[in-house]
Amino acid sequence: MAEKTLTTELVSLLETRIGEVILALKRGEEVKQLLIGETGLSGVVYESSYDYYIFDKKWTEEQFDDYWENGGEEKEIDNYIDGVVDFYDDDSTWGEIETVTYTI
Repeated sequence: MAEKTLTTELVSLLETRIGEVILALKRGEEVKQLLIGETGLSGVVYESSYDYYIFDKKWTEEQFDDYWENGGEEKEIDNYIDGVVDFYDDDSTWGEIETVTYTI
C-alpha cells in the first residue's frame, strides 16, 4: 500500500500591531504557527534582498530602490514566504517548529 505523502501549506499570515509576523502552516491535520520576525515582514525581507542584490548581484542602491519600489517588494515577500513553506515541507524540519502564542 502506498504511503500518503504530506505537504506543508500556508494557512494564514498575520502581522500584529507590534510588528510580529506569524505564519500558520498546515501539514496533514496539524497546524503550527511560526514567528518570522519582530520588525514586520517587509523589514525582514528588505534586509536579505538588499544584501543579495547589492553585494551578490552588484546592483547600485538606485537600481535596488527602483526595483523595490516598482513591484520588487511584493515579489521578494512572496518568494520569501514560498521559501519558508518549502523549507518546512519535510518531516524533519516540520518537527523543528515551536508553536508561538499571540494576541491580536
